[in-house]
Amino acid sequence: MIRRLNQTGRRQIARADVGVRLRSTEGSEPPIFDLTLNLADYDFPLDARVRVEAWRSNAVQRWDYGTVGVISEPPEEERRIRDVPQPVQFRVLVVAGDGSGRLLGHLPSIRPVLPQKSLLPVQEVGEDQLGEEVWRVDFGDGDDSPVLLLNSSVTGISEIVRTDKAFRSLVMPAVLRSVLTHAVIDQRADSEDDEISSWNGWFRLAEGLHQDAEIPILAHEAEDSEVSEAREWIEAVVRAFAKERVFAAGAYDSAWRSGT
Repeated sequence: MIRRLNQTGRRQIARADVGVRLRSTEGSEPPIFDLTLNLADYDFPLDARVRVEAWRSNAVQRWDYGTVGVISEPPEEERRIRDVPQPVQFRVLVVAGDGSGRLLGHLPSIRPVLPQKSLLPVQEVGEDQLGEEVWRVDFGDGDDSPVLLLNSSVTGISEIVRTDKAFRSLVMPAVLRSVLTHAVIDQRADSEDDEISSWNGWFRLAEGLHQDAEIPILAHEAEDSEVSEAREWIEAVVRAFAKERVFAAGAYDSAWRSGT
C-alpha cells in the first residue's frame, strides 16, 4: 500500500491501519474506547510520540500512547470519554520525539464503531442479593429481559466477566442454558411472535447456532415428551455455543495451564 506524503513531509496514516471501537457501558457511565493501530509500514522514527484525541467541535480529550517503537495503551478507566459530548470522532497524531512538536503523521477524522446493544446487561449487586454466589441470571418479573447479576464483593468482577477466558468458558454456556430454559420452557415464549422483544435476540442467536432444528414452541398443556424434546434442543444449542463461540474446553484448559 502506498503511504501518501504531502508537501510538508507529513504522512497521511491510512484508515485501514486505525480502528476505534466504543464499548457499551452501564447507566450514565461515559463510554470507553479501544484502539487498534498499525504504524509498522510508515518508517516513523521509533522515538516519535503517538497521541490519540477524541474531539467534537472545540471539545478535545487527549491520550498519550507512548512511542512508535513502544506503543503504550492507557489503562481502561483512563480511556473513558469524559470531556467530549457524543457523537465523538477521533484522530491519531505522530509527533517528533525531539520536543519540537513537529507533526510527522496523522489521521484527522476517525468515526468509531458504536457498541451493539448487549443481549445480557450486567449489574453488580451486594451480598444481600447474592450471598456467596458469584453470579446469577435475574429475570425480574418473569418476562423481563435477563440481567447477569455479579457479586460486587469479588474484586474486579465486571472486568473478569469481560476478559477472563476461563471464567467465560465456565459461565457463559450455563447462562445461555438458563435463559433458553426460562424462555422456552418456563415462559412458553413463541419465537414467531415479533412482539416478544425480551427473547427475540436470544432466539436469533440460537437459530444461528443450531440451524438443523426449529425453535420449540410449547403450549401450556404440552406433553412431557415435548418438553423433553425442547430440553434436547436447548442442550444442542449450548453445545454449539460452547464449541463455536467461547471454545469453552480449550479456553479453560489454556487458561489453567498458563495460570491465568
